[in-house]
Amino acid sequence: MQAGAKGRSWQVLLKILVKDGILGLYAGYSATLLRNLPAGVFSYSSFEYLKAAVLRKTKQTNLEPIQSVCCGAISASLTTPLDVVKTRLMTQVHGGNKVAAVMYSGVNALVKQILKEEGWIGLTSRVVHSACFSALSYSASETARLAILHPYLKNKELSKISVAPARVTISW
Repeated sequence: MQAGAKGRSWQVLLKILVKDGILGLYAGYSATLLRNLPAGVFSYSSFEYLKAAVLRKTKQTNLEPIQSVCCGAISASLTTPLDVVKTRLMTQVHGGNKVAAVMYSGVNALVKQILKEEGWIGLTSRVVHSACFSALSYSASETARLAILHPYLKNKELSKISVAPARVTISW
């Protein structure tokens, strides 16, 4: 439906199945994997790098919520162009009845076309959306991590403390 298909969801599903079979439902799967795997690694790595830099600079042991939000937003902003390319490849029109069929010959050609026709804005059009989503996601993840980690460390610390045995004197 992102590619402009008309009708209800189930109608579009049936059209895809009739025209392309079950594989038509996975037309953009390789593009998704090519985007999601490196983007996920890059996103998490950049978040952890930014987190370490902030902690080093502030000499804190954990990020404040606003710091998590900022690190998550920056991290997502770095991977947004990959998402734009993936979505364009997935939603390209493969001939059919469309008069102006959009076909990209590959990632390089697509990036060049976007830059030529739309400039950098074309590759970064979703930065605000991605930044907001990732900021909330990373902040929630950090909050949950700390909520689990602190009680665990506290319990571990308490179990290490050995209570000295009471001194008992026996008199005969």
